[in-house]
Amino acid sequence: MNTWTRRAGGIVALLVLGGGIFAGQGYRALWTRYDGALQQLESRSERLEGVVEAGPDIESRLGDARNAVLPLLHPAGENAQNDVQQKLRELIGAAGGTLVSSQVALEPVVDGKLARTRLTATVTGEWPKLVRFMEMLQAHRPPFWVRTVSLSREGAATGPQNARLTLQLEAPLAPGKAQP
Repeated sequence: MNTWTRRAGGIVALLVLGGGIFAGQGYRALWTRYDGALQQLESRSERLEGVVEAGPDIESRLGDARNAVLPLLHPAGENAQNDVQQKLRELIGAAGGTLVSSQVALEPVVDGKLARTRLTATVTGEWPKLVRFMEMLQAHRPPFWVRTVSLSREGAATGPQNARLTLQLEAPLAPGKAQP
């Protein structure tokens, strides 16, 4: 073999060796990338499996939360504001007071808060009857949230004491079809 052939064979051998090393490095980089992606997918898959397995527990807890909150909300619907106003009238009548005036307005849902009905009512009656009404209002379920109260005495200082009670109330509504 002559010198040029040996040198050409050595160069070819070095090129094949360099190509093999280069191919090995490329394969290693791709394998590392694949392995990292596989580990990431496995951890995501495990998290998703955990969520799927916890699904019935989450549903039962949501049901418990709904059952705990629904007694604190007035039923929604197309006549929600009239129904809430009628409940207030019934409370006033049951306590023995006289409803002088009432106004109701349905407030729309804002920033994820519940829809609510705002009520303004003026009630007159004897002191004990108004006290009984306020006690009934406090214990009533679903609740009426009292925002402001104004109480003033009416009539002469002698004899039975009459008073005028002006209230501003809120009644939270269950999520539903209530529209202002």
